[in-house]
Amino acid sequence: MRLHANHVSIEESGGEFFQVSFDSEARNGDDFDLSEPDHPYLLLQRQFEDDDGGVCYIETHDHDTYAGHFGLRLIEVTPTRLAFEIARKENKYVEVTYDLDAKRFDEVQRIVHIIFGVRG
Repeated sequence: MRLHANHVSIEESGGEFFQVSFDSEARNGDDFDLSEPDHPYLLLQRQFEDDDGGVCYIETHDHDTYAGHFGLRLIEVTPTRLAFEIARKENKYVEVTYDLDAKRFDEVQRIVHIIFGVRG
């Protein structure tokens, strides 16, 4: 799966929950809107409150193929691209492009490294 994100956001809570989302369109501002987005997006989450077995939650606009808890392997994170593999036999490559300035990239990269378990 490949997509281009015009909006990148991060969230964290108490050192136990981390999230990064890549969205092709701006959020509508209604956090209670439970309808499925009809535009490309990627959401990655990791929680450390309970033993998660090292898996991450992934969700995209393609719920049938790219949604659930999986082991993930980071391939690359740069100011313009995130690429990773899902630990499964099919539909395992995900790439998202975006454009982040240096300060914003540092913030996003920190959260991405936590989600993927990258040390150092």
